[in-house]
Amino acid sequence: MTRVSILDPTSPPLPVDARMAERPDSLNGKVLGLLDNNKLNANKLLDEIERLLSQRYEFADVVRLSKPDVSRTCPTDTMEDLVRQCDVVVTAIGD
Repeated sequence: MTRVSILDPTSPPLPVDARMAERPDSLNGKVLGLLDNNKLNANKLLDEIERLLSQRYEFADVVRLSKPDVSRTCPTDTMEDLVRQCDVVVTAIGD
């Protein structure tokens, strides 16, 4: 007898008290984090985002990290590194 597993790909709804993260007044002097999800061309998109943002802002530093696998959530240690090191983070998907 063959068994079939059915998976539900939907996410649960956001909590009622969910809100957007606070935004800094300026990116000057901030540490920019760039998170690559390892999809094809995500790194190229992040390169261009860094180039464009660097034309407008003077960053204290830029931290680039990658997820090891596009199909999995970002590892906790990678997320903790971004939180500890960065003021703002941009993530990108490719294709």
